[in-house]
Amino acid sequence: MTDILDEFRTVVVGGRVERFHGYDALARRAEELIGRMQQIEIALGATPPGSEKDWHDLAAAAEALVAITAAQEQWLADHDAALGRAIEQARSDIRSLNVQEGKADAGDVA
Repeated sequence: MTDILDEFRTVVVGGRVERFHGYDALARRAEELIGRMQQIEIALGATPPGSEKDWHDLAAAAEALVAITAAQEQWLADHDAALGRAIEQARSDIRSLNVQEGKADAGDVA
């Protein structure tokens, strides 16, 4: 089984194409965006309050986070599907070990 979580993936984030080497890199990008959003929210609550640029930056970061989250969900779904196929293959391999020329009973070890 290939390790899907270590593959390269490209994701459109904020209108730009970003390439991630592994799921961990994508997760780090999400953490960066969340940190950036927290900084902007602090600026918006400060005295004097944040600017229109801060509101724009917050919206852009939120939009980028939506794209990252969707990519994470798809990546994990692909990984889950690969694990399911590997499990089914392992079960099939185990079942074939229990059959010796078609004469073994269920549960017998050949």
